[in-house]
Amino acid sequence: MQNGFSRFLRKALPHIVALALFAVVSAVFFAPQYEGKALRQTDMVMLGGVTSDIQQHIDRYGEHPQWAGRNFSGMPSYLINMNYDGRWVKNAADHLYILGQPASWIFIAMAGFYLMLLMFGVDPWLSMVGGLGYGLSSYFIIIIGAGHITKMMALAWVAPMVGAVWYAYRKRMWLGAALAGLFAAVEISTSHPQITYYFLFVLLALVINEFIVAYKGKALARFGKTTALLLLAAALAVGANLVQLYYVAQHTPETTRGKSELTEATVNTDNHTGGLDRDYVTAWSYGKLETLNLLVPNLYGGGRDFGADGEVAKSLRGYDVPKGFERNLPSYWGDQPSTDGPVYLGACLVFLAVFGLFVLDGRQKWWIAAVSVLAIFLAWGRHMMWFTDLFLDYFPMYNKFRTVSMILVIVEWAVPLLAVLGLARLWTREGADEKRMRNGWKWSLLIVGGLALLVGVFGPMFSSFAGPNDEAMGLPEQIVAAMQEERVSLMRTDAFRSLLFVVLTAALVWLFMKDKVRKGGLVAGLCVIVAADLFPVDKRYVSADDFHPKRQALAIPMTEADKLILQDTTDYRVANFTLDPFTDATTSRYHRSVGGYHAAKLRRYQDLIDHHLRKENRAVYDMLNTKYFIVPGSDGRPAVQQNPYACGSAWFVDSVAWVENADQEIAALESDGRGGGFDPRTTAVVDRRFAPQLEGLDFAADSTASVVLTEYRVNRQTYRTRAARDGVAVLSEIYYPKGWTATIDGRPAEYFRADYVLRAIRVPAGEHTVVFSFSAPHFGLLAGITRASSAILLFGTLGLLAGIGIRNRKRGGGE
Repeated sequence: MQNGFSRFLRKALPHIVALALFAVVSAVFFAPQYEGKALRQTDMVMLGGVTSDIQQHIDRYGEHPQWAGRNFSGMPSYLINMNYDGRWVKNAADHLYILGQPASWIFIAMAGFYLMLLMFGVDPWLSMVGGLGYGLSSYFIIIIGAGHITKMMALAWVAPMVGAVWYAYRKRMWLGAALAGLFAAVEISTSHPQITYYFLFVLLALVINEFIVAYKGKALARFGKTTALLLLAAALAVGANLVQLYYVAQHTPETTRGKSELTEATVNTDNHTGGLDRDYVTAWSYGKLETLNLLVPNLYGGGRDFGADGEVAKSLRGYDVPKGFERNLPSYWGDQPSTDGPVYLGACLVFLAVFGLFVLDGRQKWWIAAVSVLAIFLAWGRHMMWFTDLFLDYFPMYNKFRTVSMILVIVEWAVPLLAVLGLARLWTREGADEKRMRNGWKWSLLIVGGLALLVGVFGPMFSSFAGPNDEAMGLPEQIVAAMQEERVSLMRTDAFRSLLFVVLTAALVWLFMKDKVRKGGLVAGLCVIVAADLFPVDKRYVSADDFHPKRQALAIPMTEADKLILQDTTDYRVANFTLDPFTDATTSRYHRSVGGYHAAKLRRYQDLIDHHLRKENRAVYDMLNTKYFIVPGSDGRPAVQQNPYACGSAWFVDSVAWVENADQEIAALESDGRGGGFDPRTTAVVDRRFAPQLEGLDFAADSTASVVLTEYRVNRQTYRTRAARDGVAVLSEIYYPKGWTATIDGRPAEYFRADYVLRAIRVPAGEHTVVFSFSAPHFGLLAGITRASSAILLFGTLGLLAGIGIRNRKRGGGE
């Protein structure tokens, strides 16, 4: 028994060491979180505003409203905050975030990549290097600092998902398929479809690679069986998230990711795609030369890199600005509108990845290299538009996602993978050609080290170092010149820094090749080099100074203007013009806002913003019941302007203006101020498709008609109506028929869209109670399917693992 325990301990030791290493590195990097502090993450601050009424509703009524009433006048909460029942796989995975946030996200990323490498057959000690390098990629730290939490969680789980697919094809198909389904279910549950979608490219490359190998090896039968099992696992993974995916799929066509009904939006065929417009998709396109910042982090600057003793700080001393102001100025000078930092992968890992390309066999490397090159080409976006257009026009769903540079996450995954696979060939010397190893080492050093040297020596000669926003900031020429001078210094310093790490890594690998360093020394040395390379660069983007006491970190302070408005306890909306109301959700923290923050707002509401709200069409603000405007005061502080023309929660109209299509509908909302044009109080603009609901209605003014909102909940509004004759009531609530239902005196009633985005309903004469309620359709059924799929995945995988364990014990051990 003692021998058995010793054997177990020897096998478990590298895994224990690896997990301990990942935990320590993650905890040290985010140490302030254990002092009761948190990052002030912009996206999380915005989320706090958007979800404030959701949380208040949950606290008061004990149910999730499934609707966000304070964001863009109201929208489904499917892509914001939702309690999706039955996702047991996700719930199980949530228990693994044991280090707290944000340290757990990096820990899971490292551990997941480590597990992938184990499934690839890499030695556990060597796999530590890959896990450490993947988790410390600068992009991960940057997105954590910005609050892109679902993106980070998705990136943490993609590696074991890919590893399980590889394991199914190369080793145990049943166990691999089960694990692939399990990890895919967790990956989907992170709710960042763009990252999941990008890694479908990786899986497609892997499957094509395996098909070619199977075809050549006359093993198509096993390939077919494995592929069928993986498709079944994928179906179960989808099923384990069906309650989420159904509503996302149902909702997406109604958002900016779907097609606009406005024909004018499709006139510019060069820009329109049927999804997001080309210029919007490619706004953040990586520059071609900028791609070299995978090797040299400050090649094009980024983040807050101007130093306290640098040229910019010196030039600012003659101006009345606070100390440290230089950190507010952009060091970035590349082709993107702005960026918080580069996608730096580590010079040491880039060298090792190139080494891997030289020493690995074709089956091991070309599918990884091919998908990496594809990712780089697509990240270039508008700088390689002919290629981008092919995917926007012909590749399913590609035009639904913005920020094409995000696809570089594939390269972030590929580089440490190639690095460790190359090292694994050297580690085992299995089938190794010593000459090939030496040549690979030599050419890798020449290529990667040479690039770093060329950037350091000649890079400053080929650019003006003028940033995209330098002129727009209106800074004195002396400061702009200092910014450009310091950018040169940043580039040169980091180029030679990268060269140093390339040389150190190359030296260690050479010593190992010559048997001057043992395996333990190689692993320890590489872990130190990787950490020393990436850790300080990561600290440029998230440091201890970025942490604040938890209560302050995500707080949205209440202004005097907010306090004044909140004295009004009636129903109304607010438009805040002290900031861009359509890209900021801080107003939503305290008020029902006309604006908000979301990447996939309702398509029709975006049309309304573009055609009327940004143009300050007061009639449209009136119909949205915008009773208060927050504007810059004479003293620079927010001031309140009351709008006496706000239409209120609901009102009867005297007439209907019929239109034939969306173009006419949105054009009919034009107003020339207070004198003429659209008047929402008297006229409802209605698409003729809703004419059957108003058949036989005789419009006439009724001075006695009234509509009163008697109860407002986020997902339920109750009105009391009184009228001498049948009429049309318009409600200042957003029309969304996929969930909102209406009743009149408890009986189901039809309603329709008016004024492009609002709800309207035909109300009979007399006194009545009208109730609008929101409930995600088929929620119970979908949750049941989700539970069943989750149970099959969880218990099926556990059963397979138990069976393998029992079989191995009977055999006295094994794989």
